[in-house]
Amino acid sequence: MKNGLGKFVMKLILGGAVIMLMGYLFEGVYIKDYTVAFLVAFVLSLLNTFVKPVLTVIAFPITFMTLGLFQLVINGFVLNLAVDVLSPDFQIQSFSLTILCSIFISIFYSILGLNKDDDD
Repeated sequence: MKNGLGKFVMKLILGGAVIMLMGYLFEGVYIKDYTVAFLVAFVLSLLNTFVKPVLTVIAFPITFMTLGLFQLVINGFVLNLAVDVLSPDFQIQSFSLTILCSIFISIFYSILGLNKDDDD
């Protein structure tokens, strides 16, 4: 676990940049400033660590029946929880836009390698 804190901070900074980019690309997304985007990335990392696995286990039958497409709804719900936590400074207009934003975040996190848990 060499330099674990440095990797975590770098992931949060890059995650904040992805969140900020989302605010510029989508009309119905409001992010006050980069500090709020950094907080959104932090809250999302906490929610993805603690809440999302529980929701995934609970919704497994529905996810299985929809061939995994219900996972998009779970991702949107987790992002919606982040919106509720940081409500006045971070807003997304509709739930369909929330799902679209969660897809956008997932794609960019994958491109940047932020969703990997590297132990090297």
